[in-house]
Amino acid sequence: MLKVHVLVHLRPDILDVQGQAIRQAVTAAGHGGVAAVRVGKSFRLEIDAPNVEAARDEIERLCHETLSNPLLEEYTWEVEPS
Repeated sequence: MLKVHVLVHLRPDILDVQGQAIRQAVTAAGHGGVAAVRVGKSFRLEIDAPNVEAARDEIERLCHETLSNPLLEEYTWEVEPS
């Protein structure tokens, strides 16, 4: 069983309105050192596969077709240590 951590976030050229709102709230709360905030999603998956090579295509398909919107978002994934 592989444990996979997937991070999904908006592409750099897409305006992150939620991130801007959080940055404004953080600044208003007196934390002036925060220059920018980008919001994303984190997924932890358990994939039934003997190794990364066997699971790679399935993980990529899950990320591209289900966990992210390729028009707006990018993703990265990594297998977590057992």
